[in-house]
Amino acid sequence: MKDRTLKVMESLSSNKSSLAKFLRIQRSIAAFPILAVYVVVGSYFTKLNFFHLHFFLGALALYLLSVAVNGYNNLFDIEEDKLAISSGIVKANYLLKEFTWGQLKWNFALTSIALACILLLIGNLEFIALCAFTYALGIVYTRPIRLKNIPLIGTLSNTYGFSILPVLSCFFLLNGELTATIAFSLSIFLPSFASCLIAEIADREIDRKIGTRTTACWLDKRVKTVIKTVLIFSVAFYFVAIFIHWAVILVTPFVVAILYETRKLYMDFTDENADYALIKIGANISRGLIIYTLAAIILHETAASLLSNIF
Repeated sequence: MKDRTLKVMESLSSNKSSLAKFLRIQRSIAAFPILAVYVVVGSYFTKLNFFHLHFFLGALALYLLSVAVNGYNNLFDIEEDKLAISSGIVKANYLLKEFTWGQLKWNFALTSIALACILLLIGNLEFIALCAFTYALGIVYTRPIRLKNIPLIGTLSNTYGFSILPVLSCFFLLNGELTATIAFSLSIFLPSFASCLIAEIADREIDRKIGTRTTACWLDKRVKTVIKTVLIFSVAFYFVAIFIHWAVILVTPFVVAILYETRKLYMDFTDENADYALIKIGANISRGLIIYTLAAIILHETAASLLSNIF
């Protein structure tokens, strides 16, 4: 019997509606981990105010940044597309089976233009510089330097995008406190690294065939030992982060979701299980983001109502 998460992912991958196709060409699911970190950290800095203008525009900018960077990568995934082995789930390198190269090109171009417009509307120079650096990093990750082909550097680049980027975005946009920013970054960096490494393990067979030397390919059999090490240090860094600032408690469910699936993969290690672990991590983070957002909005409105009644 198929796992419920797998059934949902397969359903989303095969849905023929215009909205589903739009979300697939946008690779919207890839933006969820970034948005999850941004929403949690940002909600702390804004005191659960999800209607803060810069908070909302920042989330939109990060979504567009993720879509643009992944969109550029999709344009050069032709070789991966030919060799990919489908398990019924449309991965990034399967987009060229559903969309034309021209459609992917226009998606990238229009998203980049929309991102530039949002950044100009925000007008925060530090945030603009941060996004510009990340955009450039995402471009050279694929072409012409292809950081993906440099062991460790490529993985660290992805890790930065899923952890440090959203935290720094909150710091610059929402005038966040430095201590909390450091604590949040410390708590989620290694779990994010674990997720990125798992993604590389899942694609290791394809990468070997086309000559891409990712960190997972480079480590080969040592990758399991590295996963164990990352698990241990993730827990240690989490407690250090808690000591630095209590607000780290807010990201605990997301950290636990990643480390739990990572440990399960370590106990039963195969490339196929890595693919499934990545799906579970993504599904749990997406589910957690929705629950957290709804709970935070309700709590904020309840607190505001109580305060208005008191004062």
